[in-house]
Amino acid sequence: MAQFSSARLTEGVSRELARDRAQVVSNIRYQLNLALSPHAPRMPGHAVIQFDLTSIPDPLVIDYRDLDARGHTIDGAVKNLRVNGTAAELRQRLGHLLIPGSALHRGANKIELDFESPIAEANRAITRFVDTNDNNEYIYTLFVPMDASLAFPCFDQPDLKARFKLSVTKPAEWKVISNGRALSGDGFEETKPISTYLFAFAAGPFESLDSSNLHLFVRKSMLARAKEEWPSVAATVSKGMTLMSAFFAQPFPFPKYDQVLIPGFPYGGMEHAGATFFNEDTILFRTVPTVNDYNRRNETVLHELAHQWFGDLVTMRWFDDLWLKEGFAQYMAYHTLAQMEPASSGGSAAVWKRFYQSIKPLAYGIDATHGTTPIYQQIANLKDAKSAYGAIVYQKAPSLLRVLAYNIGEDHFRDGVRIFLREHAYANAEWNDLIAAFSRASGTALQPWADSWVKQRGMPQVEIVWACDSSHLISSFHVTQKDALDEGHLWPLRTQVLLGYKGRAPVRVEAALDGASASVPSAMGKACPDYVFGNDEDHAYGEFLLDPKSQTAIIRELPEMTDPFLRALLWGALWDSVRELRMAPSEYLDLSLRLLPAERDAELAVSVLGRTRDAFTDYLSGTQRTAVAERFENLLIREFAAAPTPDLRITYFRGLLAVATTPHARDTLKELLAGRTTIPGVPLKQRDRWNIIGALVAAGDASAAELLAGESRHDTSDDGRKYAYVTGAAFAQPENKKKYFAGYLASSGVKEDWVTASLPLFNRWNQTAVTSAYLQPALDALPQLKRERKIFFVVNWLSSFVGNQNSPAALLSVDAFLKQNAPDPDLRLKILEVRDELDRTVKIRARWAK
Repeated sequence: MAQFSSARLTEGVSRELARDRAQVVSNIRYQLNLALSPHAPRMPGHAVIQFDLTSIPDPLVIDYRDLDARGHTIDGAVKNLRVNGTAAELRQRLGHLLIPGSALHRGANKIELDFESPIAEANRAITRFVDTNDNNEYIYTLFVPMDASLAFPCFDQPDLKARFKLSVTKPAEWKVISNGRALSGDGFEETKPISTYLFAFAAGPFESLDSSNLHLFVRKSMLARAKEEWPSVAATVSKGMTLMSAFFAQPFPFPKYDQVLIPGFPYGGMEHAGATFFNEDTILFRTVPTVNDYNRRNETVLHELAHQWFGDLVTMRWFDDLWLKEGFAQYMAYHTLAQMEPASSGGSAAVWKRFYQSIKPLAYGIDATHGTTPIYQQIANLKDAKSAYGAIVYQKAPSLLRVLAYNIGEDHFRDGVRIFLREHAYANAEWNDLIAAFSRASGTALQPWADSWVKQRGMPQVEIVWACDSSHLISSFHVTQKDALDEGHLWPLRTQVLLGYKGRAPVRVEAALDGASASVPSAMGKACPDYVFGNDEDHAYGEFLLDPKSQTAIIRELPEMTDPFLRALLWGALWDSVRELRMAPSEYLDLSLRLLPAERDAELAVSVLGRTRDAFTDYLSGTQRTAVAERFENLLIREFAAAPTPDLRITYFRGLLAVATTPHARDTLKELLAGRTTIPGVPLKQRDRWNIIGALVAAGDASAAELLAGESRHDTSDDGRKYAYVTGAAFAQPENKKKYFAGYLASSGVKEDWVTASLPLFNRWNQTAVTSAYLQPALDALPQLKRERKIFFVVNWLSSFVGNQNSPAALLSVDAFLKQNAPDPDLRLKILEVRDELDRTVKIRARWAK
C-alpha cells in the first residue's frame, strides 16, 4: 500500500486520507473518560484508543482539532501522549495528531492521551444550554458530519466504525445519556460498532419518562408538557419499531432506544445509535397543533427510528452516499406510516398523498435549478460534507425509492432491503451495494436505471401529446420528455396516466419510455377524455405538465372532484403551470380563493394556501397585491372563525399571519392578541402570541413596538427571550436592519437557532426596498458562514436574502457576484439554486405583473 504522506495532509479528512487509513486500521475501540463541571468552558478527558494495523503507516494520522473565534481550524489541546506504553513526541498539524511509525506495531496497538475540548453556547460540537426558567444547565453533543474530532481524538470517518466505552465524572444530580446502556456508577456499556459521528452524549438534571423499553429525557422545566405529549410519541415509536423490524427482517439493532429533547437543537432530530436527540419543539408543540403538525412529528420520529437500521446499523462508506441513510429513512418513515394509517382516515393513499405534498415540491424545486446535483455527490473532504445535505437527499432520494418500489414491485423491494441490511450489518456500504441487492431480489438488471437517476442531475419535464378523431375516440397518444435544464439528459420512465371525464370514472393506462418520446398503445381507441394527467397516483418522478385543453378542463372541473389524492395532484399541476408561465398567478389565486372555502382536506388546504400566499407575495406586482389583499385577508379572517374543523381554522389563522397588511387585518390580529376575538375551539398559545406580534411588526403597525415591549415583559422564559429577538428583526427601519445584520456575522453569542428563526422576518416579503441593501453583504459573508455554521444554515441564509427578493436589479446583483467572485463549487451551486428561483420570479412578474 502506498503510505499516506503527511505532506498531503489538509484540514478536515480528505478522501485520500480516509482510504489509506481504512486499508490499514481496523478493530477500533475507544475508552473515553470525561469530566463535566457546571459552567466550565472546557471538558477535560482521557482517551485510550485501541486498534489493529495490517501495515505501519508513518505517520499514523489521528484527528483532533479546535476552532478559533472565527471558526478556523487550530490544533486541539493534548498532552501526555503514550503509544504502546511508551511516551511519544507530540506532533500536531492542521487539526491532526501525527503518530510516528516507529512507535507502532503490526497487529494490536494502544494510544493513551489527555485532552481538553471546548464547551460553548453555540457553534461547537459540545454545546451548553442554560435554562433561564430554573437556571439548570444541560450539555449535549452533535458530531455530524465530522465534528467528533472537535470533542476527542479519533479516526473521524464513517467507515472506521468502532466500539465506544464511556465514563463521565459529573455532578451527582446530573444524568448522562449516551449510546450504550448505563452501568452502575458513571459508566456505560461498550457499544456495538458505530461511526464516530453517531457517538453522542447529553448531560444535565434531566427528568425521564418511560414507556415499555423506551425512555424520554427532558429538561426539568418542560416535564409537564412532555407528560402530555409522550404517550402519543411512545405509541408511534413502539408501533414503528414493530413494523420496521418485521419489514427489515432484522430486530432493533441496538440494546436500548432513548430519546432526548434538546432546546435549540439545530435539526429536527439526530439519529445517534440507541439515543436520538430531538429539537424540543419537534415533540412539544409551542403553537396550537393541527393534523399536519402531528403528521410532521410522526414523520420525524419515524425517520429517526428508521435511521437505527439505515445509517446506524448500515452506514454509508463516505458522505457522497448520504442518500443511503437520509433518503431511506425518509422513505421508510412514510412507508411505515402507510401501514399505520387507519382506513377511516384514508389508509395508505392518504399517506402517499401527504408524501407528494410534503416531499415532492422541494425536490422538484431544486431539480428545476442549475444549483441541483446528482443524488450521488462527490465529496473530496469531509469538511465539505455539509454541502451534501438538502432537498436532493431528503426529498429526491426518497421520491426515487418510491419510483423503484413501483417499478420492481413491493415484495422485491422489501427483499432487496433485507439483503442489503443482512450483508452489511454493523459495517459500511455504497450505493452500488444497494442497487445490486435490488437487482438480485427482482431478477432485473437495475444498474442502467440507477446510473440515470442516481448519477445524473436534474429531472424530466413530461408532457402528453394526444388527439381524438371525429368519433370522439383517442387517435394518437404520446408521452414525451425533455431535460428541465436543457442539458440533454433522458431518463427511463414508467408512469400511470389518467384519462379524466366529466361525470364518470376516470380510465388509467400505463406508459413507459426510455427515449424522448413513446406512444401509448393502450390509450388508443378509448373515449376522448376531457383532460389528461401524466402521473396519476404519483408513481413517477418529474415535472408533469398539462396541455392547454387539460388545464382548461381541470380548472373547470376541479370543484367537482371528490378524490383528495387526485385533487392534490391536479392542484400541483396547476401550480407547475404558474411556474412555467402557462397560467397567470392571479388566475391561480382567484381559483384558490373561490375553492378553498369548500376544501375539507386540511392537508390539501395547507398546500393550496401556501402556494396562494407565494403567488400573492412573490409573483404579483404591488398594485395587483393591493387590489386583491382585502379579498384574500377577508377570506382568511372569515375561515379562521367559521371553517368546520379546528385544523382548518388554525390553517387560515396562520395564513393571515403570513400576508396581513391592511388596517382591517392588523386590527383583527390585535383583537385576537387582546382576547376580544377568539378562534372557536382554538386557544392561542404563547408562541401564537409572538407570531401575531411578529406579523404586526412586519406590517409596520403603529402599535407594534409597544406590543413587543409588553410581551417581552410578560414572557421572560427562554422561548420569550428568543422570540423577542426574532420579532425585532421585522422592524423595517434601516438602523434596525443594520444592527441585526452586524450581529449575524459577529461572534456575538447569539444562538444559531435564534438567527435562523429571525431570517424570514428580517427579509420579509414586503420589505425588499430596505433589505435589498443587504444582498451583496449576505453573499460576501458566505465563506465565513459555511465555515462557522451548522448544516442547512447557508441554504436558509441564501433562501432568505436572495429568495425574498423579486426585482431584476437583485438578479443582476447575484449574477455580478458570480461573475466577479470565485465561490467554491458547493457555494456556487447553492447560489445558483436560489438565483434560478429569483430568475423565475422575475420572469413571472415580467410576464404577468402588470
